[in-house]
Amino acid sequence: MTASQAVLTLNLPSRNVNQKSTKLLKGKEVSKKHLINALNHINFKEESVTLVFTEPYNDASFRIEAYPMPVLSDYPTFKPLQPLPQGVFPEHLTGLIIPDGNGEIHAIPLLRASSSTGLSIVLPKTGQRVQCSYRDIRVHFLQRGIKFKGSLTSLEPDTIEITLSPLSAHYLSGIIPEEPLNLTFCKKKIPLFQTEARFLKKEYHGESVIINLKPAKSIPDPHTGQCFGKKSFEMIPAPDFVFSHPLTETVCTAVIDSLSAVDMHLTLHQETPPLIPGMLLEDAAITLGDLYRLPLTAQVTKCCTQKYKAKKEEKCHISFLEMSPENHRKLQTMVHKAENKDIRICYPLEEDDLWRFFFETGFIYKNKYRLFLENKKNIKKTYETIYSTPSNVTCHVAYQENGRTMGHISMLRYSEGAWLVHHHAALKGASIRVGLGVLNQIGNYIIASQYIQPECFKYLICYFRPENHFPNFFFDGFRKKKNDPKICSSDLFAYVYFKSESNDDTKFPDEWKLNEATEKDLTELEAYYNQTSKGMLIEALDLFQRQASFEVLRERYSHAGLNRNRQIWAIRHKNVTAAILIVNTSDIALNMSELTNCIKVCIIRPDILDKQTLTNTLNILIKNYKTHRTPVLIHPLDWVDRTGFNYQKRYHFWVLNNRFFDDFMQHVADTAPLSHKSH
Repeated sequence: MTASQAVLTLNLPSRNVNQKSTKLLKGKEVSKKHLINALNHINFKEESVTLVFTEPYNDASFRIEAYPMPVLSDYPTFKPLQPLPQGVFPEHLTGLIIPDGNGEIHAIPLLRASSSTGLSIVLPKTGQRVQCSYRDIRVHFLQRGIKFKGSLTSLEPDTIEITLSPLSAHYLSGIIPEEPLNLTFCKKKIPLFQTEARFLKKEYHGESVIINLKPAKSIPDPHTGQCFGKKSFEMIPAPDFVFSHPLTETVCTAVIDSLSAVDMHLTLHQETPPLIPGMLLEDAAITLGDLYRLPLTAQVTKCCTQKYKAKKEEKCHISFLEMSPENHRKLQTMVHKAENKDIRICYPLEEDDLWRFFFETGFIYKNKYRLFLENKKNIKKTYETIYSTPSNVTCHVAYQENGRTMGHISMLRYSEGAWLVHHHAALKGASIRVGLGVLNQIGNYIIASQYIQPECFKYLICYFRPENHFPNFFFDGFRKKKNDPKICSSDLFAYVYFKSESNDDTKFPDEWKLNEATEKDLTELEAYYNQTSKGMLIEALDLFQRQASFEVLRERYSHAGLNRNRQIWAIRHKNVTAAILIVNTSDIALNMSELTNCIKVCIIRPDILDKQTLTNTLNILIKNYKTHRTPVLIHPLDWVDRTGFNYQKRYHFWVLNNRFFDDFMQHVADTAPLSHKSH
C-alpha cells in the first residue's frame, strides 16, 4: 500500500452513504479491464477525466475535472483539479467519464476512500462507451415565430435527440410536425451551423422532455445549377479527408470515395461521429500521407445511410467553400490529370518543346519575330518565369502526347477580377479535338475557380481578329446567340503599330490638355460607352478600381517575378473630355501581340478629336515604352476610318460575364459535336 493510499484509508467516511443510482447513456459495453487501460492512457497523455457528483436531495449534478494517477491496483486514485462546490461531498460521487478517441466511456463507480487531496474508487464490472459527447451543445429552433431551446443529447445520421428547456417544453404542443424546423447549433453561445429537420416524436423522462427530430437529407448545394467544372473521379491512391468535427471537436479521418475540384463524396463508418447536412467543416484538409495537405473550409450538403456487412454506413456529399488559390490550383491539377492523362495544368513545360510549339503553330510569324529578335534575352526570361513556377496571375493548359505539346491555351490576370485568355493553338497535325479539349479544360478550371474565388473570376476577356475563324465561331457566336451585352459583349478596335514622329519637340495644340484622368473623366467615358456600346469593357478593365486598387495587381505580378503597370490619361479640350488613354506596360511579349504592353484609346468625343491631336498625344505617351514601335488600340473604329488614321489590323475586345460561363461551355459543346465527350 502506498503512502497516498494509506492517507485515503484513514479518511474513509464515518457513515455508510448509498450511491445515487445513475442511468448510463446507451453505448457499447466495455469491461473493467478496458476501464483501467483507458485511465492509464489518460495518465500517459497527462490529461484529465470527469467526475460527476450529484446532490441526493435536489438532483443537481456537478462535473469536476480530475487527474488520474497510474492504475497499478484495482482501486484507481484521482486528484481533483478544482475544489468541490459547497455542500457537495466525495460520497456524492455518481459518475466517471473517460475521454476515449471520438467518444467517451461512462461508468458508475463506488467511493472507496477520500482525503483533502484526492479520492479512491471501486470500478464497476462494466461501463458504456458512448460514440460521441455533445456536451455544451445547444440547439435553437424556430417554427411559426415560436422559439425553442434545448441541449443536444444524441446525434445519429437520421435522428437528432434534444432535451428541451422547461420553457420550451411548455410550448411543445405548438409544434406542427408536418412543417420543417430551422435549427441553429451553438456552443458557448457561438453559432456553429444551421440546418433543417422535421419533428418525429417526444418522450417524457420525469420532468424532462426529449424530442427526436429527423434531419433533412440535403440542403441547397452552393454549386447547384452548374454542369461544368464538377466532374468527380475516384483517385488512385485515394486521398483522405481530415476534419475537426464541429460538435465534438475530435479529429476525424475518412477515405475520399470520389473527388472533383469543388466537392467530394466519402463514406463514414459507425466509429466516426455522424455528419448532417448544413454542418460547416472549418478545420479540414485533403491529405495523402506527407505528400500533400490541402487545407479548406467545406460544408456537408447531403447525407444518407445504408447497411454494409450488417453495419451502418453514412454516405456524405461535401462541398468546398474556401481554399487558398495555390491549394485549389494543386487540387485542380490532380483532378484534371485524373480525367485525362495527357493534360498538363500549370505544369512546368520543357523550354525547347514550348518554343518549338509556338513557332510551328505560327504564333511567332515573320513580322512578329522582329519584336523577338530585338528582345530575345528578356522574352526568354519572361517565359521561363511563367512556365516554370505557378502563380496567381498566370495559368496554362497543355495537351501533350509522347512528350510533345500538341495543344495549348493560357490566361493572364488582366485586372483584379478579369482574366485574359490567349495563346490558344493546336498543331496542324492534331485534330480539332485537341484545340477544343484544352479550351474545355481551361473552361472547367475557370468555373471551378469561380466557385471558390468568385471575386477573382468575374470576367473572361479575349482579343481576336475578325478573320480568325475559331474564336469568331465559338466566342462571337455565343455573343450573337445571347444578344445581351451584359452577358457577353464585343467592341471592335483598330490596331496600330505606332512609331514616334518626333522626340522632344511635340507641341500640344492650344486649348488642348493632357492630364491624368480623374473620376469625372472616367464617368464621362462610362456614360458615353453605355450609350453607344452598353458592353462590359469598363467593368472588365476595372478602370474605377472598384474591385481593388491596381497596386494590388501590380504587387501580384511582382511577386510572380513579372511586371505590370497602368496609367490612365485624359485628353481635354476646353475642359471637355475628348478621349481616355489607358497606358499598359508589362514585360515584352507577355502577350505575343503586345496586348498587355500597349496604349488603349477610348474616344468619347469623336466630333472634336482630330488625328493630329491624338498623334501628338501618343508621341508623348510612348516614351513609357522601350520598343521602336508601340501597339495602339483605338475605339471606335469608324473614327479611325473617317480621320484616315493608318492601322494594320482590327481586334475584337470580347468580354464574358462569368456568371454565364456554364452557358458558354454548353454553347461550345452544342456547336462542336466532337467536344461532347471532353468536358
